[in-house]
Amino acid sequence: MLFIGSIISSNWAKETMINDTGFAMLLSGTAIFVLGIFGTAIATLKNRLNQKAACIGIKINNQKVLFRSMWTVGIGVVLTFIGATVGSCYAKETLMNYTGFGMQLAGLALLILGAFETAKISTNIYMNIKRATKLQGVKTDRSFGMRVRNFWRYVVTTHTLYNIAGIMIALSLLLFSLWQLDIIVSGPVWWTDGTAGWHWDGPGAYADASFQCFLWKTTIGQAYDTLFLLIFVSFIVLFVSVFSWRRRTD
Repeated sequence: MLFIGSIISSNWAKETMINDTGFAMLLSGTAIFVLGIFGTAIATLKNRLNQKAACIGIKINNQKVLFRSMWTVGIGVVLTFIGATVGSCYAKETLMNYTGFGMQLAGLALLILGAFETAKISTNIYMNIKRATKLQGVKTDRSFGMRVRNFWRYVVTTHTLYNIAGIMIALSLLLFSLWQLDIIVSGPVWWTDGTAGWHWDGPGAYADASFQCFLWKTTIGQAYDTLFLLIFVSFIVLFVSVFSWRRRTD
């Protein structure tokens, strides 16, 4: 929704129904994306705390307060981003501009208060676990060499090298595509003549002009479409590599 809304809103004139639809999809996709990340982090932390409590035989208090404060941080991030986006997209001293500014202030307040509460509860839980571990004589510290050997054994036996390679390939494709796209648009964006803006003298359309995309000689239009496709592919590879990463059990 985030990418589709961004594409729709940027390709239609403002204050049209399709542009407003794309803008709403952009904001909704951003909210779902951010809250989904926080939800995943909270579920992972909850599972880890439950495993830790079962390992040392204690009950961890204030978990609900911790998770609520983390949700508060997530909501604060969403409100801050949406408020900043809405406030910057409309003229000043209008109702929508004031609405965005109010959402931004409310989001910052929730973000700061939630972050402080999360830090306080996390510190209390960590100190309680540390104290209970020492009282029960559970040995958790291991030498650096042992940690390195265990990590290497985990990487080899679980085929994590494929996940690491996938992440590196995805990041390389993403950075390469952004670099080439910056070369394509840097001229029209930063060109100045002092009196007139950028214009293409031809021959033909700007998309038909020759372009050297690293080792591939093509046109600007083909390179532009291919680079956006590579960005989309890089996100898919990154998601698959991270999602298929097997969790350590020891």
